[in-house]
Amino acid sequence: MEQVQLDIKQENYAVLTLQRSAKMNAVTRQMTRELKEALELVSSDHTLKFLVITGEGDRAFCTGGDLNEFHGDMPADEAYNLLRPMMEVLHQIATMPIPVIALLNGQARGGGCEIATACDFRYGRKEAKFGFVQGNLGITPGWGGGTLLYQRLTSGNAAHWLMDAEMYDAERTLHLGWLHKISSLEDIKGLKDIQPFLNKTAAQMRVFKNQLLKESFPEDIYERMEEEVRLCSDLWETEEHKLAVEKFMNTRKKL
Repeated sequence: MEQVQLDIKQENYAVLTLQRSAKMNAVTRQMTRELKEALELVSSDHTLKFLVITGEGDRAFCTGGDLNEFHGDMPADEAYNLLRPMMEVLHQIATMPIPVIALLNGQARGGGCEIATACDFRYGRKEAKFGFVQGNLGITPGWGGGTLLYQRLTSGNAAHWLMDAEMYDAERTLHLGWLHKISSLEDIKGLKDIQPFLNKTAAQMRVFKNQLLKESFPEDIYERMEEEVRLCSDLWETEEHKLAVEKFMNTRKKL
């Protein structure tokens, strides 16, 4: 694996790191495949207590899809085929048989926020900002993360965040209940926040996660996530989305 790194620690937990810091850990097709492979390995290892997902570097946890691949100029069916694999990854994360902890070393933007939302717990760097910015690009979340957000927050708070499409600071997301803890970059990189979980057994953590799954998600969560992909795909081919992406790319080139 080149774009993600999976480390199995001797204390019986795993750390999955997104490894494209030069590109703000943006997701590519290759990263999607590697994430799927890594998550399958973790899920099949019954000795593991929990999984940590974090990002390389100190700027970003993940900024969503790499626009060189997730660009705006494609028809709905092609967009669906592009988005669907990451929906599968998010479903893997959300339904992992052990707890999944997102250590947000930097900003999470767009699809990066979707990945973090799929995790059970989120510990965020105090200087970082987080947001579902897809609404500024003429689309909605398309990896299933919007659907999951409605399960994590009250429906009103989830809808407001998705619709205003703004980046929120750590304090605001803690108040909403999205972040579980505000931490320092030093503690995130040093894995300090996971210490309370280390003295639990793998069997305990699986029971805890099974209880959480039963309380967190409706039985048709997979179908709801699929529907999100379809709806986003329909918006993908609109002129509004194409123009918004073009404007964003042109602005980025000037920086």
